[in-house]
Amino acid sequence: MKSRPAIILVLVSVCFCIGMATVLLGEQGTASPLTSILNIFPEGGPRWIESNRETRTTILLLGVDRLDSPDPTLRAIWLLTINPPDTHVVLTGVPSNLDLVPGANVTLESFFAWTSEDGVAPPFMEALERALRVQIDTVSVMDETAFAALVDYVGGLPLGKDLGLPLEDQILNGDQVLALHTVFAGDPVGLINLQANILQGLLPQGAKLPANPDLGPLLDLVPEHARISIHEAQLAVLLSHVLPLHSDQVEINVVLAPIP
Repeated sequence: MKSRPAIILVLVSVCFCIGMATVLLGEQGTASPLTSILNIFPEGGPRWIESNRETRTTILLLGVDRLDSPDPTLRAIWLLTINPPDTHVVLTGVPSNLDLVPGANVTLESFFAWTSEDGVAPPFMEALERALRVQIDTVSVMDETAFAALVDYVGGLPLGKDLGLPLEDQILNGDQVLALHTVFAGDPVGLINLQANILQGLLPQGAKLPANPDLGPLLDLVPEHARISIHEAQLAVLLSHVLPLHSDQVEINVVLAPIP
């Protein structure tokens, strides 16, 4: 049981990429200029798990710049959906500028707010649930400091093997992964595409964790750099249905428009 919190926090962290659909959306997305230097996986379209609402659980994973800021900036929106006893996991990314009313420039980020006292603003939650036709059960918020630390914890982000880049072992550390996000500053769609690619590279790394890793570095992230709306033990029970994590059981999608 002690090994579960580590794997859970890693699974949550990779969704931050605080912010990860070029490879995943085909004609629906705009090609990322970094596609060639990141591990690319087969294409696929958005797919929500059709199941009984009693067993399906959706966790909202939000990435912000700093949790200690009075007005954190939203960097990433991801939904993690599980459907026990099925071990399949669906991660769905949403750009922060998702237009809720076509042509009216009413975006998701315009509703976003977070405080340590009240959590995520209810109007944001309502807008997201209505736009994606989903019920959110749990919320996790993580900042960039936590994400960088967790990328390092799982061993970094491997790049393609034949790129000729001046990087030792062709692996990016947490700070370097965060630096990639600056390429798409002001471009939420490009950012979510990048985050999808980063997720694909980090999932196999998370699956390599030993059975009993040192939890100290992870536990130190809470509560200054990460918050969860339920007790960590409850989250452990919730995600135990899909542990140990197998990367081939994780599906990553990006949604660029409200679900009709």
